[in-house]
Amino acid sequence: MNNFMKLFAIFLFIQIQIVLSQPNLIQQLCKTNRYQPLCVTTLNLDPRSKTSNLQGLASISIDATTKKTNETLTYLISVYRGIGGGRADYEKYGTCIDQDYGASVDRYLPAALANLKAKKYSDAISNMQSVVGASGDCQNQFAAPGPLPVTQRNKAVHDIADMTSDIIKTFV
Repeated sequence: MNNFMKLFAIFLFIQIQIVLSQPNLIQQLCKTNRYQPLCVTTLNLDPRSKTSNLQGLASISIDATTKKTNETLTYLISVYRGIGGGRADYEKYGTCIDQDYGASVDRYLPAALANLKAKKYSDAISNMQSVVGASGDCQNQFAAPGPLPVTQRNKAVHDIADMTSDIIKTFV
């Protein structure tokens, strides 16, 4: 076997080891998470997770939370525009759009990512908990359980943001 073949075999072996070790890293990270199935699914769905370390997996989780939060914000805006937007509707949907999800998208989530990168984990956790709180505050704008699609979306944002907070807690 020539040198090129030996190097190629070593390279291939290392790549296989990386691929095989990543699911274990995700499993370990998600094992103590309150949202274990969501954690495993969220991280495995992102192709970057195949080669990420713990810091990278936390970043992927923030990205997934940002995506879910943006989807919910977009949904709330479309519903609000579709219902005509009287005063009572504005108090419900407008508060969710402007104060809750708007603040999450514009402030809390970018700050969480920046704090994660700066290794300011307590601040990143605090930012994520603000996103968790924002989804609850939005839900509280509606009487009783609220419209089912809104309730489901608020719960989805709550759960993924809380899951992300749990992931970041592993660094402190």
